[in-house]
Amino acid sequence: MVRHSLSISLVALSLLSTTAFAQQKLPGFDLQRLQFDPGALGSFVVGTGRTLDPGVFRGSFQVHYEQQPLSFDDRWDPAAGQSLVEGKFTTHLTAAYGVLSWLQVGAQVPFIFNQTGTRSFTALPPSRAGLGTPWLSARVGLTSQKNGAPLNLAFDVGAGVPVGSADALARDEYAVFPRLQLGVQGAGFQVGGEVGALVRKKVDLGEISLREHDVIGSELRVGATVTSLGGRKTRGELSVMTALPLDDGRMSTEVLLAIRRHALPWLDLYVLGGPGIGIASDTPSFRVIAGASFSTARID
Repeated sequence: MVRHSLSISLVALSLLSTTAFAQQKLPGFDLQRLQFDPGALGSFVVGTGRTLDPGVFRGSFQVHYEQQPLSFDDRWDPAAGQSLVEGKFTTHLTAAYGVLSWLQVGAQVPFIFNQTGTRSFTALPPSRAGLGTPWLSARVGLTSQKNGAPLNLAFDVGAGVPVGSADALARDEYAVFPRLQLGVQGAGFQVGGEVGALVRKKVDLGEISLREHDVIGSELRVGATVTSLGGRKTRGELSVMTALPLDDGRMSTEVLLAIRRHALPWLDLYVLGGPGIGIASDTPSFRVIAGASFSTARID
């Protein structure tokens, strides 16, 4: 009887040890896919080839919620199953300044103040809070409709500063994002688009997700937007962003609809949100953002 009990105890201890061994800490990478356009002359998230006028400053503060931004489910379902990150709240501070008529500089700093998830058999959830990856950017205007050109064209390059919290999945070893942006302003509307490449270290999550192609790495990013212009108080915008993996990952698409309210000549209030489409492990099922911005000159 004692021997039988001892055998059961050894088996249970072995199973517990195996489970503890199988659960591992997630490798470090930046889970945050979305970057804001700090100048926000067109869309909040897609550039239109425009730069702020010289001496104009714009700052903003956003509160950002993501549903299931890290999930290994094979179904697109906002309520499907449990995830390593099921809900994530982040604040973002952004700033942009027009240095010259053709040069704009910008910065954005995210901070994760709460994210929750459920441990899986293979991995533990990330830390609940931490500093995100700050980004610095510079935009060079190549052509401008203000100067008689048929379209606005700019080259923008951003770089992540690797000081975010690795335990909160908020830091890449390196990240560079060059992109070409263009846009056209018409009577009461604006259309724009950008194409670029996010270059960063490849991280394969296959051993944790138990699926193929769960790779976080470099990707080609394409975005398009259409916004209304000329509204005295309110304007709307629609943006679509697609990521095409360059490191054997999964394709993803997001659609964001935004409403911007000119509360005061120098103050804008806004909300935007929409779904992520596809089963890429780092694409949220949907996100919602609310924020406010102020500027030293009226922006659209």
